[in-house]
Amino acid sequence: MKYFSVIFVYLLLVMSGSVFAQSLVEDANLSTPTENGENTFTETIKIISSSKKIFILTNNNQQLGPGDFVSLALDNNLAARAVVAKTHQGQVGIKILKIYSLTQWGRLRRDQEVQIIKGDDSMFGKKAAPVVDESATAKIKSEDDLYTGDVVVDDEIGVFEDNKNRHIKPDNLVALTGAFLEASEVESKGGKVRANEFGISWAYQFSDNYFIEGLYGRAMIDDFPAGGVQTLVNHMTARLKYNFKGPLYTFFMPYIGYHTYTVSSPDAGNGTSSTANAEELDAINKLKKSGPVFGVTALRRLVPGWFIKADLGSDIINVGFAIEF
Repeated sequence: MKYFSVIFVYLLLVMSGSVFAQSLVEDANLSTPTENGENTFTETIKIISSSKKIFILTNNNQQLGPGDFVSLALDNNLAARAVVAKTHQGQVGIKILKIYSLTQWGRLRRDQEVQIIKGDDSMFGKKAAPVVDESATAKIKSEDDLYTGDVVVDDEIGVFEDNKNRHIKPDNLVALTGAFLEASEVESKGGKVRANEFGISWAYQFSDNYFIEGLYGRAMIDDFPAGGVQTLVNHMTARLKYNFKGPLYTFFMPYIGYHTYTVSSPDAGNGTSSTANAEELDAINKLKKSGPVFGVTALRRLVPGWFIKADLGSDIINVGFAIEF
């Protein structure tokens, strides 16, 4: 009888050890991700507490165990962060730790399928970084390649495919220029007076190599048309241009257009002599002119994006700097 008691106790210990080991294995399997490394799956919300801090979910995928950190999401948008508190009969109880989005949080309902992200959720919903093909950099052999669009245009990405026929790729050219404005003195004095005219221009490339350009220039002439009198001249021009590519990073743009001068000289013609007043007003009127213009604009690229610009035309001769964007 004594031997039977010993054998019975031994068998009881072996069986309980096996059951205990099996329980440990099951718990380990519950808290271990699948072999393929995926940590996102779908479960169903069964119960939501009145405080909305405790959720009971299904555990159909058998991937959740006590202590697991999980995130809840709808339509690939994170809603909340939680921790698994307990598992029981194919269900898990989770406690909400953090709300990511009040909008998604407000959509959570009973009997609703929800995405579960187990563990780290920092990459959830984010696209993988694109692979950059650096083969184009091998096309830059010398400094000259920085002035051409071939390195980018010939790239398989084709970012500038639509602009491949343009000699200047960007749409806009803005320039600051300087010129001289000459005005004829009153008839009794004879000769001419000269003043600096500073201008700004903006050209827009509305089609391949076709530009429309607007210019504004301003000059202040001192002691004209009489001593102590100032005359303000505003010069406005509109042009249509076509761009030709020249050698050595140059571009030539023949143009046609229309320009007009407006003149302001409040003190002109207010003297005591009627003859002098008439001469002053006549000199002012000679500055007021409008009409068609033609000429050519020359550009020389200094560095990518920067040019020296010069206009040689019937309306003006100037020089300045331009930028493209």
